[in-house]
Amino acid sequence: MKRFLIYSLTILPAIILYSNIAGSLNFTQDDAYISYRCAANYLNGDGLVFNEGERVEGFTNFGWVIYLIFWGSLGMNFIVISKISGLIFGAGIIILTFMIALDIIGKDNWIQALLPVYLMGVNASLAFWSPAGLETAAFGFFAMLSFYFYLKRNPLLISSLLLAVWIRPEGALLGALFVLVELIAGKSGLFYVVYCVFIALVLSIPFIFFKLFYYGSIFPNPFYAKTSPIIGQLKDGLKYAESFFIDYGFYGAGLIIPLIFFRRLTYKMKVCFYIFLFYLIYIIVIGGDFLKVHRFFIPVVGLYAIMIMLSLSWPFRRIVQKWRHLLIAAVSLLLMLLTYYLPIKSIRLINISEKAFTNKMAHLAESVKASDHRKFSVALPTIGIFAYKLIGHRIIDMIGLTDSTIARHTETPFPGMKLTWKEKKHNSKYLLSNEPDYIVFSTEMKPSAPAERALMVYRQFIESYRVVGWNYKHPVYAPNGVMVTAFKKVRPLEGEIKPYYPIEYVEYYKAGLDASAYQNHKLAVQYYMKAMSISPQPYNLGLAYSAALSLKMIGREDNAKIMLHNILKQDSLSFLAHRALYMYAVGEKDNDRMELHKRWLLKTAPWYFDYLDSTLRK
Repeated sequence: MKRFLIYSLTILPAIILYSNIAGSLNFTQDDAYISYRCAANYLNGDGLVFNEGERVEGFTNFGWVIYLIFWGSLGMNFIVISKISGLIFGAGIIILTFMIALDIIGKDNWIQALLPVYLMGVNASLAFWSPAGLETAAFGFFAMLSFYFYLKRNPLLISSLLLAVWIRPEGALLGALFVLVELIAGKSGLFYVVYCVFIALVLSIPFIFFKLFYYGSIFPNPFYAKTSPIIGQLKDGLKYAESFFIDYGFYGAGLIIPLIFFRRLTYKMKVCFYIFLFYLIYIIVIGGDFLKVHRFFIPVVGLYAIMIMLSLSWPFRRIVQKWRHLLIAAVSLLLMLLTYYLPIKSIRLINISEKAFTNKMAHLAESVKASDHRKFSVALPTIGIFAYKLIGHRIIDMIGLTDSTIARHTETPFPGMKLTWKEKKHNSKYLLSNEPDYIVFSTEMKPSAPAERALMVYRQFIESYRVVGWNYKHPVYAPNGVMVTAFKKVRPLEGEIKPYYPIEYVEYYKAGLDASAYQNHKLAVQYYMKAMSISPQPYNLGLAYSAALSLKMIGREDNAKIMLHNILKQDSLSFLAHRALYMYAVGEKDNDRMELHKRWLLKTAPWYFDYLDSTLRK
């Protein structure tokens, strides 16, 4: 009891540090709302699905969704529960890190086991993901618990593996790794490990049959959506691993030093080394994660912290104990500071960006719903909170996470299309054949994702969709107010859906938008003109509008006006052109033209006119 009390008091400050960092980073990740929408649909009686009537397993955290449904069925707010649970599981990972370190080095050296505990306590990635609403901390906890039971030869390994498998498919990988490591490192516990893994597999059979019956597949749909050619995945995976070792890995010291002293490592130390190494290889092979801040390393970052501890203890083992402890304490303090400060700036920037993005997307979804009372459909590549705000509306995931057709029947990438996103799957022909009422790009009008760029080579998209806007104002993220946009279907799609425009025009168009964002409007105009020169008629009206804006910014207002009028000659339903020309008319006090463009604005986006008019007349 006394020892337990000492352990608790010495670990507690690390948990307090972790809690404070998590509180400062507290947010809900956009992808968490995919699980929330599925849970809400089930509770509403529409099945365990993302869209009503579409049996697609659009999430990779089945057990976590069931956990949310359980709390929701009791009348609890499952979003709040998910965030609180994540914080608790994150604290549990810190405690398990101490328990595993203690088991590996022995209770007599328990003070050394505090180093990995405090490295985890100041690990901003753990604090970032724990309250984010996803299953990340829960899976990390059961992965670490499984490793602990494996080391202790405890049959409870069956239960922890079973829960890990339910929460994420990688739970099955853990069982396979334990068998592999036992074959390499010891074999004495091979029967125990095989027995536990086999029983966990048998107990998982009902779960597997349910997925086959209900969804038609063992693997969740995102598995198909995220799978890409192996060479590309390896490159992405190596970059992902490199980022981890720069931020938390001390450039691989936790692997290199134990490897040097590998023959002197005990069996349990070797097991820790192997599990981390093989899991690292798995992360690299699958291409890392689509999300930032080292999410895939959370299940094993505690093991790496333990290897850092071992890396310190071996070089100093021949030094007199008094000085050895002093040196280890000094180096440990330095490592803690580096662990916190090396990634914290970039993590805080990502955190702010995520909060701003989810706030904007929530506002856009609510604005579309308020201005359109139909049961409309929307296609977009960032479906999280937007889809959650529109439960009951069909949402088409342009990158295929929740759409089996896009995930399994992707288009061949257009030669010359630059792939800056990791989410490379798309099927524009299928998307347009569904004629969604709205299409939303991740970065407003700019085609960033491959799915967005590919869409712009189809004539049906250019001819049938027009940009509309809503006002967005937020005291932190948009204090002066900005326009948020979506592409709205203004006329039925006609003709055979096949590529019409060259992909090169899309690349020039995006380059122009990027230059405009950096206020380099002369360069932007050059890119826009190149795009127009290689684009057949009719022009993309968004391209022409962007060129008009940049022409205005470099003082060529007459050319800008001519281009805006030409847009209206091509299509009188261009909200953007009417908006720009109305602003010109107000500035020039041309009442006739003000009235003309006002009528069209009230026709194309009546919800926006009052805000625009009141802003211009201030």
